[in-house]
Amino acid sequence: MDKKPNTSPSPDTSSKAQHPSHSMTAVVQHAYGLDAIEIAQRPVPSAGPGQLRIKVAASTVNPMDRHLATGSPGFVRLVEGLHRPKHEIPGREACGVVDQVGSGVEGFEVGQSVFGWLTGAYAEYAVAEADHMWLSPTEMTAFECAALPVAGATALQAVELGNVTGKRVVVNGASGGVGHYAVQIAKARGAHWVAGVSSSSNTDFVRGLGADQVIEYGSEDFTSQRWDVIIDCIGNRSDAEIRRALVRDGRWIVVGDQKMDGFLGPLPRLLVRLLRWRFGSQSCHWFVQGEDARYLKEIAALVDEGKVGSHLSETVTLGDVRVGYDRIKSGRAVGKVSVDVTAARGVPSSKANSDVGTRS
Repeated sequence: MDKKPNTSPSPDTSSKAQHPSHSMTAVVQHAYGLDAIEIAQRPVPSAGPGQLRIKVAASTVNPMDRHLATGSPGFVRLVEGLHRPKHEIPGREACGVVDQVGSGVEGFEVGQSVFGWLTGAYAEYAVAEADHMWLSPTEMTAFECAALPVAGATALQAVELGNVTGKRVVVNGASGGVGHYAVQIAKARGAHWVAGVSSSSNTDFVRGLGADQVIEYGSEDFTSQRWDVIIDCIGNRSDAEIRRALVRDGRWIVVGDQKMDGFLGPLPRLLVRLLRWRFGSQSCHWFVQGEDARYLKEIAALVDEGKVGSHLSETVTLGDVRVGYDRIKSGRAVGKVSVDVTAARGVPSSKANSDVGTRS
């Protein structure tokens, strides 16, 4: 891997950082349902071959985190466990410090600030596969950085599928987690015109992301205009409406679906839609996010170039993760909801970056 070794001094390269106490504070869940969430002490994990142990500074709450916590839609249980979550500690992304390096890992050192995907992020320490992590951008707080892997990489994949260079692009749900990154990345990738659909209360926010046009969904209809690419983070329009809004060879990139009813949730609708859109010059694309460090590398570069930033609407502690879940369910969160893990160690939120280590 082409990561630059970081040799600058850091308080987190001390023996205390490398040899933590035997227990840690974590969010745990033994059954499905938000009432089953609690704070407890758990053993500090160790990094195995190909892994890193991360001293977590921050994580986030994503829609998928809530689905995994509630076991809804039902198909989630087929993958994550029929009667209770497969993973006792939730949380899917994080920013923190490399605390231990497993055998066979190259390109990482103790004390480096990293971000990426892992399981069990709602805890003081977590273990991650090394190829799911990357060195943190230099110009971000730990909280902002932790918001990048899930939503940022999803937005990057959506923009790539849209092949947006030189095209007219509209992002439906531009003020949300994925949407606010999609607007910025589409601009960075050379889209000719980027419009964002949002509520009237978020028009200034979306305009501040660099959108050339902001469409208030309460008073305007983005499907009444013509687009080369529609990046759809909401999924609240019919196929006929989307077809009408696309140019002859336009692309519909489906990121989200507001209908999560039934055992299989949106899956049947998505599969039928993909079959219907196989014919004709217009195309529909739906994907499962790939946890590839390439996306982290590209997002970090865009951040350091000043082209992409994270917006956090709220920050909760480990003890208030359920509040974060409720905010996500409401659909009113602007940008991302952050989880402050440093508070479990008694570190003030304003000092979080001192708990993030060195960067290259």
